[in-house]
Amino acid sequence: MTNTKDSDGKGKTLGVRGGSGTETSHVRQSFSHGRTKSVTVEHKRKRVVVPKPGTGSATAANPRGAAAQNLSDAEFERRLKAVEAAKAQEAQRAQREREASAAREAELNRLRAEKDAAERAQRER
Repeated sequence: MTNTKDSDGKGKTLGVRGGSGTETSHVRQSFSHGRTKSVTVEHKRKRVVVPKPGTGSATAANPRGAAAQNLSDAEFERRLKAVEAAKAQEAQRAQREREASAAREAELNRLRAEKDAAERAQRER
């Protein structure tokens, strides 16, 4: 059986050659029906974007933040109000939870006191 695709057996790479951010390696790919094949894998490094000195950062130029720079003023205000409302609801929920916990604790203390009083009355008889 002759190999018509690659005569050198090294395989083709997907990326552009000469890129300084890639490393290649060979791994064996195995298939469910038992066949294996040696393939070339490229590992690309993440590009780190370094801002040029002299240009301000996005947050310095836009006080609302880089994520909000594509929003209109009205949309930004609506989202800001929604976040504030969610925070207020969370604070109210936490307050209700604290009050319910205190009420449960008071009820448990009352029941313990009644039980202790009943036990003392039982012992005195």
